Amino acid sequence: MKSVSGGMPAHWLPLGVRVRNLAFRLSPSEASFARHDFPGQALPGRPHLERVIETFITGFNAALESPDHTELTRLLDTSHSQPFLGFAYEGVGLWLAIGDLFLPWTDSRLASFTKHVAPRHDFITMVGAGFAVARMPFGLARLESYQEKLDPFTAWCVADGVGFHDGFFHWRKYQSGRTPAPHRLHPQNRDLFDAGVGRSFWWVYGAEAKPIAAAIQRFDAARQPEMWTGIGTALAYAGGHQAGSEQQLLGLSGAHRVDLLSGIALGANMRHKGGNPAPWTDDVCAATMQRPVADVSGWVDEDVAGYLDSWDGIATSMREGCYLALRARLAARFGDSVATARRSS
Repeated sequence: MKSVSGGMPAHWLPLGVRVRNLAFRLSPSEASFARHDFPGQALPGRPHLERVIETFITGFNAALESPDHTELTRLLDTSHSQPFLGFAYEGVGLWLAIGDLFLPWTDSRLASFTKHVAPRHDFITMVGAGFAVARMPFGLARLESYQEKLDPFTAWCVADGVGFHDGFFHWRKYQSGRTPAPHRLHPQNRDLFDAGVGRSFWWVYGAEAKPIAAAIQRFDAARQPEMWTGIGTALAYAGGHQAGSEQQLLGLSGAHRVDLLSGIALGANMRHKGGNPAPWTDDVCAATMQRPVADVSGWVDEDVAGYLDSWDGIATSMREGCYLALRARLAARFGDSVATARRSS
């Protein structure tokens, strides 16, 4: 049997690697829509979306076998096509965070990896770390102390990953719209949890606009903006939707159009920063913004820079408010553009 990385046979691997494989290795079957009984399993987006999760699993399993992070990045970069590469790094984030949470007294391997080894993929690697928080004993109670060890402008992604994990693996809990975000979390993390739950609906409902919109509509009004932001991020970054879905989602989002557009911008920024373009990201930005990905990504960078220029306070406040401030700036940007478009029509 070959190892995950396609190198030496599994029984030739070092003992530590074999133990990690036995304890943690993920099966590709976890990507199956049928296994999770998703309502969207009969829809045409299923093969694409299953491939995304399969790539996540491949990245996680590769990280199990590759203690050398430089070699790990070389392996990932040469094993995956550009549109799917980021999802492999997301799987790496899960493995690194498991190590961090098991050994909380050590320096964070996730922080080191995203700062020094793979900074282009820092956002999506942090999202993968949220899976570890969701699965580890007392992980949610430790989320915010863990975030303090990470870069404040990427650590917020961990909470998004927690919400995605819960929405993906426990989707039935969220069908009624009555399951709350964890009350113990800081308000920014609660919003990000909801963004992750919203993004999970992209898989649960097979990237189909109408059932996604219906699922979000069942939640309290205060939670819907971030869920639409999560859908925008999935639309731009993950893809798998049918032609015309962009305009359909813009229509169905209604009052949350600016939130959907904000999520699209965040997805475009992850793509552009990662240097791993995808044709569907190009198409989504053209259809919704009439701009190339680089321009849309640049708006996010401008708004982050604007927040940094205006911020004056302690580091904790910056960490606990950076995402909320960015969302407010994006919403204002797209609110102005939507208002202008309505006046001209």
